[in-house]
Amino acid sequence: MAAALLSFVLLLGMLLSLSSCRASSYTEEEHVARVTECAKERFLGEGSEYTGLEVFPVYNEYDELNYMLIEFQPQGFLYVLIDREQFPWKMYTLSNMQPESRMPYRVKEGATDVITDENGDRIAYKNREFYRNENGDVIAYRQSHFKVAGIENERRYLLEIRSTITNSSGTDALIPAVKRGEQYLDLVDGALIDYTPGMESSSYAVELLYFIPKPDFNL
Repeated sequence: MAAALLSFVLLLGMLLSLSSCRASSYTEEEHVARVTECAKERFLGEGSEYTGLEVFPVYNEYDELNYMLIEFQPQGFLYVLIDREQFPWKMYTLSNMQPESRMPYRVKEGATDVITDENGDRIAYKNREFYRNENGDVIAYRQSHFKVAGIENERRYLLEIRSTITNSSGTDALIPAVKRGEQYLDLVDGALIDYTPGMESSSYAVELLYFIPKPDFNL
């Protein structure tokens, strides 16, 4: 009986100790430091193509710290979801396992834009028009929306939205943005938007960022 009671007390103590290490237990500065340390360990090892990195806090539509942004040098970026309900070893989830390029676009109802990906496959995108250079090539960036827009000392946001650009039922998406008075500047297409939490739209340019709950995506 005494042994069972002792085991219960030890288990309870361990659970209480772990619960005190949830995401809410850390300050913004501590989250930045933790993500920086994890990112350096994962991406800046011997033979890495990156020479350095910097981490920035990113907020959701309720002004809550919910994401992080990793900016790599000389180029590359990844977004990180802070899972506030998980224990420390599952606290941070990457938007991708490796940085990839992105293609800015504007929403254009009824349009279909066809691009050729890195594998030579042609992909058609409905209701969008990609930005192109003077040669007609699609513009692609390997820097984040915030870096390209020159955002430095402003609060960064990822705003959740139900996007109906490609289908009537909608898709959960995110808008990288910064505030401009009562509006937000959508950094996908550079347009000022009127945004309210929980809204649905077919006219706002969005990013489909997936934070997959699998070990490979844990930071």
